[in-house]
Order: sequence, then structure tokens, then C-alpha cells
Amino acid sequence: MTTILITGLGGSIGIDTARSLRKDSSLRLIGCDCSDWGRRQAGHLVDEVVALPRADRGEEAFASALSSAIERTGTDFAFVNPDPELEALAAIRASLPCRHSMPPIETVAVTLDKARTVATARLPGAFPESRALGSNADLERCFEEMRPPLWLRSAVGPGGRGSLTVETPDEARAWIAYWRRRGRDYDWLLQEQLPGRNLNWTGIYTESTLRVAAAMERLRYFLGDSAASGVSGQVALCATVAPGELEATCDGVVRALDETPHGIYSVDLRCDRDGAPKITEVNPRFAGRPWLYTNAGLNLPLAAVRAFLGQPLGDAVSADGLQIGLHLHRQLDIDPVVGFPAD
Repeated sequence: MTTILITGLGGSIGIDTARSLRKDSSLRLIGCDCSDWGRRQAGHLVDEVVALPRADRGEEAFASALSSAIERTGTDFAFVNPDPELEALAAIRASLPCRHSMPPIETVAVTLDKARTVATARLPGAFPESRALGSNADLERCFEEMRPPLWLRSAVGPGGRGSLTVETPDEARAWIAYWRRRGRDYDWLLQEQLPGRNLNWTGIYTESTLRVAAAMERLRYFLGDSAASGVSGQVALCATVAPGELEATCDGVVRALDETPHGIYSVDLRCDRDGAPKITEVNPRFAGRPWLYTNAGLNLPLAAVRAFLGQPLGDAVSADGLQIGLHLHRQLDIDPVVGFPAD
């Protein structure tokens, strides 16, 4: 029996991963989470639940506990999902005692920082025009050189953290001060505003070969109307789109970051004022909605396990490929609904 370990079990990506892997009854699933509530919420999806310490309170302690859990449970393959856990492993260049879904740890460190991602990729035009904010002088100059409105965001972290549309330097300055007064001294980016479609493309690579990819469009967010930016980081409605339409752009940035990509790469994109997709971030893990992809014919978590363990992908990938236009609707307190829109 193959044993799979999933961290961040109680999070949305962890839940989607566990649900997808349950399609193969031969797998033994180990779920890990630092939260008691997370372990209880999603414990029914796995065969064993393990408590881990919080990664943001000690990298070494987290890495040691994760390695111990892997060794004790006889884990063959591990998915590391939450960004703080990836950040902890990248900070100490930790290696896991089993096969895993992460790209090379040096690449993980780059992708977790949006400014470093842009600088390392060196792909003019592929990313929105961006400026790292180091001082008020930088802020003033950005508004002189770029066309407002602009997108102000934290350079590190998931879920649109700290994001806001701003039209003047004073608005940007006040927003940064607001977060600093609350102890959030983020590194900030000011970017070209991208008002168009919000997309995700996720690819699985083994030894430089793109094995399988899927794509979706985010259509609505939980509490989006209540968020200052309109983006909450948790998708309420999304739909599959043709991955081939994004592949050249997304595969290009992956190979610019890693000459021989190996791991899961998930690329988020927004379309600009002219409808052209531009890359907003690259994640070294699943993003988007893996459960949508699974129901649409591409079980990416199962495909990843098989690909990285050197097995045929088999029924993880439908012979018909990804169903286009399949929607996933999420609501609080109930399981998501997957299907095509009613006429």
C-alpha cells in the first residue's frame, strides 16, 4: 500500500487534495495540520491524523516534526500545501525523507516572493508592470511612471493579502500605514491594474517534462463584496477553461524559473485592459481548485503521486482530457457542487 501525507489538511487545498486522492482506494492517507479544528474538520477524509507545530513559530521545529511524521508513518510521498510551511522549509533548505510535490527548494524560495519571481524570470511583458516600494520617494515616482489606478499588494503571501486598488500616492501611503499600525510590516509591490479575467493554470513536471496541466477561471469570491480589494483569496465560483490557451505563457515562466522543472507549478494570471493574460504569481504547490479539475477529468493530486513515483498516470487522466466549462460552486458549511450551468 502506498502512503501519502498531506499537510494543511484542514485548508481548502488540503481538503481538495484528500478528496481527490480518495478516488484511489488503494492509497493510505495521512493528514497533518497545526490546528485542532483543521484536523477535526477534515480528519474523516484520511486514515490517520497527525498534529504538527506551526511553521511560522519555528522553522526547525516544524521541519523536524514533519520529517518524524513521514518516517513514523512510512510515507512514500508528501504534499506540502500552506505557504508558511513552504516558507519554513525554504528558509532552512530542508529536505524531506520521502518523495514530494515541491520543486527544488531554491525555486520554492523564489516563487514565494512575488518580486523575486519577476526579477528571476526576466520575461518582459509576461508580468504586470511592477515596482517594489522601498520609500516614499519610490511611491511618488511609481505614480509618475505608471498609469493609475494601480494594484497595491504584499510581495509575499497568498490570498490577495493586503491588496487594494489605489489611485494616488496618498491612498497607497495610508493603506501601508494602516497595516503597519497593526503589526503587519509587509514588503509592498505596486503593480499595473489588471481588470480582466482571473485565471489559474497548474502543471505537473517530472524531469523537465510537462506531464499534465489544467486551467480554470475564478468567477466569484467568498465575501468579495466585503473585501476592500474585491478579492478574498477563497473562490466561491469557478469554471474550467482550455489549458492549452495559457500553456505557452505558463510553461515559459516555469522554465525561466527552473531550467529542468520537477514538481507542481501553479500559475495565476489576470488579463490586462486589452484582454491579454499576465502572470501575477507562481506557486510551488496546488492553487486554483483541484477538486474542480478532478471532476472535470484531470485528477491532479493522483496524477502527481503516480508521476513522481514513476507510475503510469492511468485513470488519473481522462482519455477525453479536461472537460471545458465545468463549474464548481462553493458555499459555507456544505460540500461544493460541481456541474454545468443550468440553461
